[in-house]
Amino acid sequence: MYLNTAKLATAKIVNTFIIIFMSFSAFFKLLFIMYGLTVDTKSRPMAMVLVFLCAVGLAGSIAIIIWRAKAISRNTRARIYNSLMEEDHDGILTYDSISSMTGVPVHVVIKDVMWFINHRYLINVTAGRTAIRADVMSQETEFITVVCPHCGSHVNIRKQGGGRCDHCGTFMRMKGEQDVL
Repeated sequence: MYLNTAKLATAKIVNTFIIIFMSFSAFFKLLFIMYGLTVDTKSRPMAMVLVFLCAVGLAGSIAIIIWRAKAISRNTRARIYNSLMEEDHDGILTYDSISSMTGVPVHVVIKDVMWFINHRYLINVTAGRTAIRADVMSQETEFITVVCPHCGSHVNIRKQGGGRCDHCGTFMRMKGEQDVL
């Protein structure tokens, strides 16, 4: 596993909290705007100032919600990249191959991978000019040969990860020391 799941879980909680908080904030700002538009004519100038300030705050809240929603989408891509690296047999994935498997443009894949590595979302991974390389020398990424429980063929998978059978496509993950799911 190349994904720092603790960091990803923390980011998910923070992003969710911010989105919920900003949604409530946006709702109350919208209520203030509606109230300001219904105020009588005597206090109309002050109400217009309130409406303007709430409109600016509402735009800011919406911008923050969009920003955090994009962060959640980026974290979802981190999980996808992790699963692609787990299924890879040689430990090297080109940016072009990741792009073709995920449908994400190459420049976004490169930007994502660099961000994930720099912020320690992806661990035991090195980024190159044309590909990413999984650190197959560490204890966490040793390859072992297992028998596919579905078709019986021999498949090399990562010891602490998993892999997909080349013959039938069954995904296998190590359950224990010798057990395969």
